[in-house]
Amino acid sequence: MLSLANQVGQALLLRHDWQWSVKETTFTATATETQTGALLSDLLRIIPKSFWNRTADRRVDGPVSAQRWQAVQSGLVVQPWDSFRIRGNSLIMSPVPTAGDVMAYEYVSKYWCMGAGETTPDQETWASDTDTSIWPDELHTLGVVWRYQKSRGLEYGETFRDYEVMLAQLIGNDGGISDIQLTPGSDEAAFEPYIADGNWSVT
Repeated sequence: MLSLANQVGQALLLRHDWQWSVKETTFTATATETQTGALLSDLLRIIPKSFWNRTADRRVDGPVSAQRWQAVQSGLVVQPWDSFRIRGNSLIMSPVPTAGDVMAYEYVSKYWCMGAGETTPDQETWASDTDTSIWPDELHTLGVVWRYQKSRGLEYGETFRDYEVMLAQLIGNDGGISDIQLTPGSDEAAFEPYIADGNWSVT
C-alpha cells in the first residue's frame, strides 16, 4: 500500500504543473558554459518560456534540442539569442553569459509530501505514517484504491472514473483559469504594446 501511495504521488506530479509545486529560483551567472548550482536538488522540470536574464532583460530560449545545440556550437548556425540545455544533470548556456548576470526561471518541484505540521512539501516519498501529500486525501485514496484493485485482478473501472473526474476538476481549478487565446503566438501577448479601451486618436 505504501508503494502504491508513492506511485500515486509521482503520477500526479507528472499530470499537471500544480501551483503549489511551482517555484521560482534565481542564480548569478558565471562566464562559463556550465552554470554550477543552477539546477536545484528538488527540480523536476523547468516551466517552458519562464527562463529570463533579468540583468539584460531578455528571455533565455530552451531547453534546446541536442541537434540545435550542436549546430550552434559548430558555428554554422548563428544564435541570435541566449539559449540553455540540460545535459548530464547540469545546465549549460550558449553563448557563454556575462559573469554577474542574474538569471531566473520557474520550475516544478519533485517534492509532493510533507511531515506532520509542515506546510511546504519537502519529500519525494512518504517517510512516516503522519506525513501528508499536497493533494486532497480523497483523491490520493482513490488513486491507491483503483491501483490496488487492478493489481488484485478486481474490477476497478468505477473507482478509476471517480479518480479521473476528481483529478480533472482539481486541474481545472488549480491556480485559476487564464483567458483562452486562439490566435497564433498568443503566448507572446504579454510583450505586445498595450492599447487602452475607449476613445483614442493618432496624432
